[in-house]
Amino acid sequence: MNPSRMKTPYPLLSILLAFALLSYFYLLIHPDLVQFYRIPPYIFEQPIPEALLAAFALVVLLELRNVQMQRRHQQEIMQRVEEQIEELLDNKKQLHAKAHVYANHAEKLKLFISDKLLEYIEYDEKFLHFKSIASEVRHNGVISYDKISTLLDRQMAEIGIADLDEVQRLQEARDSLRYLWDLLDLSTADNIALHIANQVCEAEEVIFQSELDNGEDANPERPVFDSRGALVKALHRCFGSAPQWWDDVTLQVNDHDWVWIQAAVTDSLLGNENHVVLALENLISNAQFFTGRIKSRKVEKLARIAIQLDEQQGYVRYRIYNRGPHIDEDTATKLFQLGYSTRRVKEHHGKGLGLYFVNEIIKGYDGKISFHNVDNNTDVLSLRLETDGGEVITEVIELVIEDGGKLESIEITHQSDQKTHRRLHEDFSEGAMTDPSQPAQPRWHLEVDSKRKKTTSLSFKPLDVAGVVFEIKLPSLSARLEGDLLNADEEDMERQVEMISRRFTGLEE
Repeated sequence: MNPSRMKTPYPLLSILLAFALLSYFYLLIHPDLVQFYRIPPYIFEQPIPEALLAAFALVVLLELRNVQMQRRHQQEIMQRVEEQIEELLDNKKQLHAKAHVYANHAEKLKLFISDKLLEYIEYDEKFLHFKSIASEVRHNGVISYDKISTLLDRQMAEIGIADLDEVQRLQEARDSLRYLWDLLDLSTADNIALHIANQVCEAEEVIFQSELDNGEDANPERPVFDSRGALVKALHRCFGSAPQWWDDVTLQVNDHDWVWIQAAVTDSLLGNENHVVLALENLISNAQFFTGRIKSRKVEKLARIAIQLDEQQGYVRYRIYNRGPHIDEDTATKLFQLGYSTRRVKEHHGKGLGLYFVNEIIKGYDGKISFHNVDNNTDVLSLRLETDGGEVITEVIELVIEDGGKLESIEITHQSDQKTHRRLHEDFSEGAMTDPSQPAQPRWHLEVDSKRKKTTSLSFKPLDVAGVVFEIKLPSLSARLEGDLLNADEEDMERQVEMISRRFTGLEE
């Protein structure tokens, strides 16, 4: 039944009878009208009025019952209609889910075709959609960005040195705003690497012009930044709190003692600091993600994430070690492609943009990005104990890995070994010692418990170091300006030529 054609029930019979009954009683109280209309008088005699009232009451009850039945019937019809609508909506949701699944399959097929035939294309439909959203946000946010930036500058100028903490908070807010703006700027660029390379060239022009002007730079903001400052900002964004300097080269993150950071003093970098912060933030976020995926909750907290910063042959080098699974050759060829993600879990659906952005940023800086897997290796360690009585105990610990899997056994034999790490008993201030030869990925952990007066408990524990190390090399300011990096890397060129030849060979087959 069509609900639009349902009729509303009205008690017509009761209404007509009510009018008739009113007319009857009106004539009953006006006898002159009865005589005028020549109505027979017996109609008004007893018990006709009572009978008419009883009949009217019966008709009213019947019509009330009929109205209730019709209303109940309409409610049943409406309930069935609502159930049909809900079923229709459920079917629509299922069709939408199927369409979404098929759309994902189509995206995967498109990525496969793009990888094999159109590898020179730097973005696909998903990136275009992302870029259009970012472009719209950036276009509409120009006025808001200018207003907020001007307001923050004005507040910092008004406060001055009266409240340094407030000035620092305002500066952090301004840096975050600028970071967001630079991210949107990269997202809307047609070619991220070329866009960054143009900015680096403009920065070089500013530096050279400053040197030609005998250091009198018309632009007060030199496009130069500290490599350690970029690392500190990336750590702050990833861990939610600013790291603290333990000594000249060691950084510590509060409440994250499982993060090992060594940042040596290096030459400055040229360009936009936020670009390097974005690249480091992506790599550190990946390390955090894979650290959280370790199944065993009893895994050692020693250097589960290790970050190193140094300078090597004119390049400022960042090394980020994480406990993620090893990257095979097939994954390595797709790791930096747009849309490919290593986060294949239900809790986190990777978009495949992070490493793509990192690779494009490093290319824009004429830098290098690489990675290598870290394996657990069999080894023989010599443990030498010396008592105050002159007795020397030497134990050789052999680490055995069964089938390249988890550690199965530790065999201790009385042998000799040339490698020796000597540490006096009083040097154990914290009662523990880790592998000093590899502080970033310590292979073993030694604990000494001397709480009892007559006995000392010693515990030796091998550590799992399997993971991946990502390495970023960016040309330093001096090397870039002096032209020390103009000579091409022959090995890298040969590797790229071999890769291109292999791809064309695959297409011909």
